[in-house]
Amino acid sequence: MVTSPSLTVAAVARRLGVAPATLRTWDRRYGLGPSEHLAGSHRRYSAQDVARLLVMRRLTLEGVAPSEAARAALATTDEPGPEIRVPSTAEVLDAYSDAVPMAADPRALAAAAAHFDNAAVRWMLARVQPRDTLAWWTDLVEPAVAAVTERTSLERPGENVGPALVAAAFAELRSRAAAAVARHEDETGAPTVLVVPASASAELRAHVLAAALQAEGVRARVLASTAPAVVAGVVERAAPEALLLEVPEDGVGAVVPVVRALVAARPAMPVFVHHPGATLPDLPVTANVHRVRTLTGALHEMLATVRLHPPST
Repeated sequence: MVTSPSLTVAAVARRLGVAPATLRTWDRRYGLGPSEHLAGSHRRYSAQDVARLLVMRRLTLEGVAPSEAARAALATTDEPGPEIRVPSTAEVLDAYSDAVPMAADPRALAAAAAHFDNAAVRWMLARVQPRDTLAWWTDLVEPAVAAVTERTSLERPGENVGPALVAAAFAELRSRAAAAVARHEDETGAPTVLVVPASASAELRAHVLAAALQAEGVRARVLASTAPAVVAGVVERAAPEALLLEVPEDGVGAVVPVVRALVAARPAMPVFVHHPGATLPDLPVTANVHRVRTLTGALHEMLATVRLHPPST
């Protein structure tokens, strides 16, 4: 039998584009866990374990019930042979390498979410614009979220379509971010940017931008706080190359104190303010504060900045 190095939970999660918690759930519920034991360390995934997980991931994305997908995955490699090995990152790359792209259909996504058809929701979220997260957002997710938010319906206790769809979108973003890490895992010294949503309504869009940045090889983090002292403190500790404030219509009031605190804390750090509205009053007039009006513009401005001023080594 061909032997391959065993892998940790974190390494397998990066290769498959899933969260480590998902792997632990598959282990606990379906027995798709790591089978190798090394002295003085946690259990590790063997080549056969990873091959099973590849099948599990592909089938669940195609809408197969997890229990059925697990049975198929376990049956696939009950008789491991020399052809079973741990695939390289380039081979797996991400969760969408063998996916057939779909055209964006926000109405279909909203309808699936309204019926709590989780398999259909995940199917569409994974297969629309698998390589372009900004287009995925503008063409599919944003209009679908708007549609379910505006609808009027009587819901059973515990059923709320809007938050359920947003949660599914966050899960998809986690998969895309994990895939981006796998694609760029050999890069070192990548610049870091911080994205700060100015209100709760901007959080999903902030994570979309962060995922798009990671797809370009930029380490991106989201800070869910607009308290000026908190933001300034995180900036001092993390020393990002740039920061972007994601500002919806209802979050304008929180922006100016944050920007002033940032200018005082790190006057040379570029600060971008993304706000699609016509006006954004009282922003400090300094060379490092920039206004952008589109999400695509925000992405390109951030990329240009961190590539023009790479971090010192």
